[in-house]
Amino acid sequence: MEQIAELALELDKLKSVYRKSYISNTSRRENSAEHSWHLALTIMGFAKFLPNTVDINRIIRMALCHDICEIGAGDVSAYFVTDAQYEKELQYMSEFESHFPGIGTDAKALWQEYEDGQTEESRWLKVFDKLLPFILNIQSRGLTWQEQGVTKNMVLKHNEFIADLAPDIHKWMLAQIDKAVEAGWLG
Repeated sequence: MEQIAELALELDKLKSVYRKSYISNTSRRENSAEHSWHLALTIMGFAKFLPNTVDINRIIRMALCHDICEIGAGDVSAYFVTDAQYEKELQYMSEFESHFPGIGTDAKALWQEYEDGQTEESRWLKVFDKLLPFILNIQSRGLTWQEQGVTKNMVLKHNEFIADLAPDIHKWMLAQIDKAVEAGWLG
């Protein structure tokens, strides 16, 4: 029971990692635990639209584990990521694996799969992992983009990979980007 409690308390720390994105009513920033939960449930909601070859259970597990690294490394803006951030995340995931054998090994493998982006599940998860903050930015009238000085070209470059995997989603995003620029939410 002590190990279960220790694991639960360690994972609870993800609730204290605040992201750059605001929740939809803009009253506060979302935390990484909320983001992971939101991502997993969104994947569940859109499962029937994903290719039959996507392992839904695996992608949901990956969604729940992909940001555990932020407990030790913190969150950084998706537009300003450095190689040093990856190293901090890897170090924490190695420590997590060592301290919590079993789930730690599974979580690190899922995190690494996501980071590598070579599997169908990791690529689809990346689509939704980029889409959710994008939707929150549209809902908040570009609040996070404005705070960080993010430009249209930065958003286009950050999300261009989506065009190949999910062209309908990408087309919708492009229309939203144009509206955001026209409204002055995005430079």
